[in-house]
Amino acid sequence: MDRITEMNRDRFLRLQNFMDQGVRIEDPFTTYIAEDVVIGKGTVIYPLTVIEKDVRIGENCSVGPFARLRPGTRLQDGAGIGNFVEVVRSTVASGSKAKHLTYLGDAEIEEDVNIGAGTIVANYDGTHKHKTTVRKGAFIGSGSILVAPVVIGKNACTGAGAVVTRNRDVPDDAVVVGVPARIHKK
Repeated sequence: MDRITEMNRDRFLRLQNFMDQGVRIEDPFTTYIAEDVVIGKGTVIYPLTVIEKDVRIGENCSVGPFARLRPGTRLQDGAGIGNFVEVVRSTVASGSKAKHLTYLGDAEIEEDVNIGAGTIVANYDGTHKHKTTVRKGAFIGSGSILVAPVVIGKNACTGAGAVVTRNRDVPDDAVVVGVPARIHKK
């Protein structure tokens, strides 16, 4: 057996093992999952998804299509990662979702958070990587940029296109808009 055939056989056996354990892989021919990945029962992996080493996915999650989960990614039960979303060294808690065109790097996304389309967590300042925390129930508007380090408070909301600059934490229940983001007065 040539090396390519052997590699493909090993990859398909790994995917079959996940499917035997209750993971639904929509298209095994276009899905890559590294050897040490853990995926819980009831999770659906959509086509053209890449899941690299050191990734842990809970039960009843949704990943892809066209998603990339890099090392250090943790998806808790019921989390959703959608199309063209990249996640690295981040935790996405139960009930939270990032469904479209998003980058989450070095982020802690708590429960029941919605990350809007086109959101970027700008975690690298050119020298160091920094952490972003998005607290429970927050809503991140489409096209927002969160410049780490920053904390988005519980039930807070960023308006579409808001740029939350480093060290300018958003308080609980606040709504911020603009560039740079500022608290929207009621």
